[in-house]
Amino acid sequence: DCVRLVRDGLGVEIDIDTVPLDDGPTYRMLARGDALGVFQFESSGMRDALREVRPTVFDDLIALVALYRPGPMAFIPTYARNKRDPSKVTFDDDRLRPITGPTYGVAIYQEQLMAIARVIAGFSPSRADDLRKAVGKKKRDLMATMESQFLAGLASSGTQPGVARDLWSLMTAAADYSFNRSHAACYALIAYRTAYLKANYPAEY
Repeated sequence: DCVRLVRDGLGVEIDIDTVPLDDGPTYRMLARGDALGVFQFESSGMRDALREVRPTVFDDLIALVALYRPGPMAFIPTYARNKRDPSKVTFDDDRLRPITGPTYGVAIYQEQLMAIARVIAGFSPSRADDLRKAVGKKKRDLMATMESQFLAGLASSGTQPGVARDLWSLMTAAADYSFNRSHAACYALIAYRTAYLKANYPAEY
């Protein structure tokens, strides 16, 4: 799709599907919190989050879309700190490394919760998806029926009791509000494209 902007009375057409996702001016603008008029990112709280995280890559924008929600926003300082200093990333169980490592040790997305259920608690893919649905639709009664299976699976895989409790708490906290990554990525792409236009064509935008 093309976006048509007008400069000095002349039309400028931009193929929005081909704008680069690594545009420096766009990320510098967002890192300053200059996001008024940018889809998803223009609230004062989100602009504070942008300044704290200082996004440099598209994955940061996906993460912010998912993090700035009731419940997950408590992890924004951890994500920001660990992004700036990856040496601070820790894993309570080494099996979490490939699951939460890409998001600096923070479980942000429903897909990560599913992976924890499969890899560490021994859930089948379909059962892990049942858990995702319960989390995504805030069905705490359904989640309660899955707690014993989840904890038993963790115990069977040798997970430390304290870690097991923390992992289940992660699941229940996510039921307050959580995104799947694909949903967050779609929002982030629209946000990035609007930010790109604002950063590179501010007068016209």
